[in-house]
Amino acid sequence: MITQQRGPTLSALRVRLYLISLIADIAILFAAFALANLLVIGEFVGEPAKPHGLVMFAMIAPVYALLAVQAGVYGVRSLATPRATAMRACWALMQAIMLMLVIIYFGKIAEQLSRLTFLVGVGFSMAGLVALRPILARVVPALIGEMPAVAVMIVDGVPFSPITQTSVLDASQLGIDPARHDAEMAARLAAAVGHAERVIVACPSARINDWSIALKSLEARGEILVPELMRFAPAKLDEYERHPTLVVAGGPLQYRDRIIKRLFDMIVASAGTVLLSPIFIAVAIAIKLTSPGPVLFRQPRLGRDARLFSIYKFRTMRADMTDHAAAQLTQRSDPRVTRIGGFLRRTSIDELPQIFNVLKGDMSIVGPRPHAAAAKAADKLYWEVDDRYWQRHCIKPGITGLAQVRGHRGATNVHQDLIDRLQSDLEYVTNWSIWRDIRIVLATLRVLVHDKAY
Repeated sequence: MITQQRGPTLSALRVRLYLISLIADIAILFAAFALANLLVIGEFVGEPAKPHGLVMFAMIAPVYALLAVQAGVYGVRSLATPRATAMRACWALMQAIMLMLVIIYFGKIAEQLSRLTFLVGVGFSMAGLVALRPILARVVPALIGEMPAVAVMIVDGVPFSPITQTSVLDASQLGIDPARHDAEMAARLAAAVGHAERVIVACPSARINDWSIALKSLEARGEILVPELMRFAPAKLDEYERHPTLVVAGGPLQYRDRIIKRLFDMIVASAGTVLLSPIFIAVAIAIKLTSPGPVLFRQPRLGRDARLFSIYKFRTMRADMTDHAAAQLTQRSDPRVTRIGGFLRRTSIDELPQIFNVLKGDMSIVGPRPHAAAAKAADKLYWEVDDRYWQRHCIKPGITGLAQVRGHRGATNVHQDLIDRLQSDLEYVTNWSIWRDIRIVLATLRVLVHDKAY
């Protein structure tokens, strides 16, 4: 029977899991410091001039929440390992407390807060976080429902009968041919697996290389069943239903990393929308006054998992000569570009509406730049130049990226232009961190200040 993973349902359940666990932790911290205030000062929330416990809670809780997410305190695996999760939660709390002590010291407010209330609150918090873990392991599944399987099995020309109930897809019935390394096939594969976090393929040995390339375009971890390797057991491999698997794509971001990156995107995009609104209004008026046609230009681009989305830009070409497929590269003194459009392109102001793509969730602030399916480097489509091209699509595309701050931007007139960008994109995907995103944003601002073209 052919079934398909319901990705959005999985995502919604995981969000609920994070929210319930996080809210429970924050409630524990609040109760701990409020109780400390009650026992030490004699008031549940303190006198108007002595809300010591609440002040400490307000300083610790937000920092703890961020550190706990980063430390992996929340998630599906945390429910199965309450003892290890409790240790991570306590370590995140200790880090938040140390930061609070630094703030108190440099803010010279230590004398205004009760030391005993602080010590009692910390003790109650530690005990509460530890006691909460096994409770969450039992209660949360009942509240959010059973988590669906995060793995999808693809069978391609070989017999395979799963031992347990799992999501199994037949490649031939879905029209998936991994030997076709084009945009249509990459999008078809992404649609078939949904938002699964693990994709396992059973295929003939002759197809392993093709599937290895195809799976690297997904955000999910990609594995290939290799029954022949069973004779080498025990070996350092993974396994699926007692069959050894070869891991060919690791998936660049864990779920908590995606949450952190998404929060960063929303904060920067929201602030940017407010700060740049005068520019948006001025540019919209200039475009309408200088040429007929819409203000915004929409074009299909390849996004995460090679799924198509509509990218937003300020229109820089004449409306009757707009290239929606991006089949023709823009040249110097291109007759299609309007007078105001040339200025917008040189200053990269035409890219600013992509901030709305970030808010929608199609793009990120930082990531590989999104390309059109018909884009070419010289005489070849991008994926025909280098087999590694699809690996850059395992993460959301960005408004800016490592390749851009290194100067790899503009037209791809020769194959090396694409290869240089691809090298930086793959380096970013492999070594992602939120701190690197921040550094790239700062480097982008320096480029915009010092260069006329970005």
